[in-house]
Amino acid sequence: MLAILYLAGMVYFGDCLCRCFYRFKSIQQRLATAFLVGLLLSSIITYLGALAFAHTAQPLMAGNLIFAVALGLIAVKTLRRPRSSYADDTDARPAGNDNWDWLCLFFCFVFSCWLMWVTLDFPNGDFQFGFKSWSDFGANLSVSQSFVLGHNFPSEHPFFPGEPLRYHFLFWFQAANLAFLGMSLVSSVNFLSILSMLALVILVMTFAESLFASRAVSRTAAILFFFTSSSLSYIPYLRSQAGISGAFTSIFNATQFVNSGYPYRGEDWGALTVGIFANQRHLSSGIGILFTVLIFLVDRYKRAAAEISESPDSTNVHLRDAEEVQRGKLKTLRNLLQNLSGGKVRGALSSSRTNFRDELGALLFSGALIGLLPYWNSAVFISALIVLGSLWLFFPYRSYLACLIGMAMLVGLPQVLMLRAGNLAQTGQSLFHWGYTIPNPTVWLVVKYLAWTFGVKWLLIAVALWFLSSSHRRLFLALSGLVLVVFTLQLSTDVFNNHKLLNLWTIFATVYAAYALWRIGKGGFLRVGLAAVLALAVSFGAILDLFPLQNDVVITIPHQNDRLTNWILQNTQPSDVFLTHSYLAHPILFSGRKVFLGYTLFAWTAGYNVGQREAVYKQIFNERNRDELVRLLKQNKITYVGIDSDLRRNSLIKEFFDESVFQENFQKVFEDTEHLHDNLRIYRVPDK
Repeated sequence: MLAILYLAGMVYFGDCLCRCFYRFKSIQQRLATAFLVGLLLSSIITYLGALAFAHTAQPLMAGNLIFAVALGLIAVKTLRRPRSSYADDTDARPAGNDNWDWLCLFFCFVFSCWLMWVTLDFPNGDFQFGFKSWSDFGANLSVSQSFVLGHNFPSEHPFFPGEPLRYHFLFWFQAANLAFLGMSLVSSVNFLSILSMLALVILVMTFAESLFASRAVSRTAAILFFFTSSSLSYIPYLRSQAGISGAFTSIFNATQFVNSGYPYRGEDWGALTVGIFANQRHLSSGIGILFTVLIFLVDRYKRAAAEISESPDSTNVHLRDAEEVQRGKLKTLRNLLQNLSGGKVRGALSSSRTNFRDELGALLFSGALIGLLPYWNSAVFISALIVLGSLWLFFPYRSYLACLIGMAMLVGLPQVLMLRAGNLAQTGQSLFHWGYTIPNPTVWLVVKYLAWTFGVKWLLIAVALWFLSSSHRRLFLALSGLVLVVFTLQLSTDVFNNHKLLNLWTIFATVYAAYALWRIGKGGFLRVGLAAVLALAVSFGAILDLFPLQNDVVITIPHQNDRLTNWILQNTQPSDVFLTHSYLAHPILFSGRKVFLGYTLFAWTAGYNVGQREAVYKQIFNERNRDELVRLLKQNKITYVGIDSDLRRNSLIKEFFDESVFQENFQKVFEDTEHLHDNLRIYRVPDK
C-alpha cells in the first residue's frame, strides 16, 4: 500500500512541475511526462535524503519522509504560481480517432508486460532471469538488494566494496525503495520498467505527431518501436533453412539472436534489438526524459513560427494550407524569416525573442532534467548533449538553446567527473577511436556495416527526406550526429558501450521511416500493399529476434526458501563483506551483502582498478601465516570467507590455493550440506 501511495505521489509531483513549463497535446503525453519526470526527481530526492541520514538504522525511511515533505511543498507552491501563457495554451491535434490511439497503446502495454516478465520473474520466491540478461540482472539486482537488505549508505558497488559507487544506479535504487515500501523487488523493477517503456512509446508518438502532423504516423512509429532492429541478416538466415517448414521450426525454437554475419564483438548479443530495453531497464526512462525535452523544443519552434506568421508586420507571410500541414510540410522559424523583409524581420524576431524570454524558466528546467541524467543513465546524458549541440548548430535561437545546454552541463558535468573518478580517469585512454568495434576499419567498411545493419530502413529514410521540408532534413542531420560519435569516439572503458547511442538514433530513424511508410501507403491498394511489404522487410529481423527471448535458458537464484539466504540474513550484518569467488549472481549478493571482488568484467567497465584488487586477492589466498592472513582480511574489511568449487577452480589462485589454512585457523559457520550452492563453506574471520 505504501509503495502505491509513493507512486501516486511521484506522478503528482512530476505533474505539478511539468504543468508549470510544458503544454501537452494529449492526456497520454501529460501522464507519460509526469511519470518520467516524477520518477527521476523523486529518486534523486529520496536517495539524497537517505544518504543524509546514513548514520540512522533506516536511511530509506528518512529518505521517503523527506520526499513526502518535498511533495507537499511543491503541491502548495505550484497551486499559487501563475502559469505562463505558453503553458496555459493548448496545441490543436491533427484529425484522428482517439480510440485507435488507445488501441495502439494497449498493444504496446501488452507487449511491454511480456517483454519485462519473460526476462525477469520471481516464481516460488526465487529470482529467475534469462541467460542473455544474466550479467545485467546479476549486477543490478545486487545493487538493489544492497539498498533493501544491506546498509549501502554511503553507496558502494557490491562487486567492489571500499570505493564509491561509480555506476548509474538511481533506477535500481528506486526499485529497491518500492521494495522497502512493500512490493517485491522483481515486481517493482518490472512495474517501473513497463510504465517507463509505455511512457517512452507515448512520447515517441507525440514526437512523430509534432513533426509530421499525423496520428497515423505516430501510431506506426509506436508499433515499429518494438521492431527497431532492421538488419538484413535474416536474408542469409532464411536461405540456410531447409524449406518453409524447416524455417518455421527453426524460428519458433530459436535460442540465439540472428547472426549478423560480422565477427565483431557483441554482434550476437542483440544489442540493437528491443531486448536491450529488457536487459538495461533504466535505458527507456532516460531516453523518455530526452524526448520530453525534444518535444518541448519542437513545439516551441513551431509556436514561434506561428507567432511570426500572425504578426501585423508580416502580412505577406502565410502558413501553408491544411493539406500541406497534414502532410507534415511545416515551416520552421528560419523558413518563415526568409519570406520577411527588412524591418518586418526585425519586428517579428523581436516579438518572438520576447516570448522566448518568458519561457526561460522552461529552458532552464529542461536543461536541469538533462543534467540530472548521469546517475540515471550516463549514456543518455552524453547522447542528449550530442543531440542538443547538433540542434544548436543547425537551428536558430542559439542563445536560448545555449541556456538549456549550459544548464545541462552545469548540473551534469560534476556528476560525470565523479563517475569517471579513479581508474577510468587514469588509464590514458584516447577519446578518439575510429571504427566502433570494427577492427582495422576503413570508410568503406564502416559504410558497408551501416548499410547492412540498418538495411531497408535507409531506403525509407531517403523517401521521407525526399518528401519532407528542409527543416526536417536538418533535424535528421542533427540527430544523426549520434552515428558520427559512435564511429569516431570512445566514451567509456569499453567502446562497445557506444551501442546505446545507436539504440537512440534507431528510434529517431524509426520515426522518419514511419512517415515514409505512411506517405507511400497513401493513394490506393497497390501503394498500401507496397507499404506493408516494406514494413515487413524493415522489421522481419526484429520479429525473429523475439523468439530467443522467449526460449532463453533460465537462470534461477534461490532466495525466500533458501537455507543459505536465511542464514545470511539472520547471522550477518548488512555491511559485512565476503571474500569469495568472483560472483556475478549469487545468494550472498542477492541477500544485500558485498563480495570483495565480484565479476571482474563488470567492475572493469565501471572503471574500478581491477588489477590492483586482483593482486590483493591473490596475496590473501597465498598467505600461510595465520596472523598475517587475519591482518590482511581485517585491513580489507572482510568479515567472512566463502569457499566453493568455483573458487577452488579459480584461475587466479588455483596454483597456490590451500583450503586447509582456513579449516585449521578459522571457525566454519556454514556448510552447504544439501549441495545446492556448489559445496560452499563459509568461515568467519576472527575478531582479533
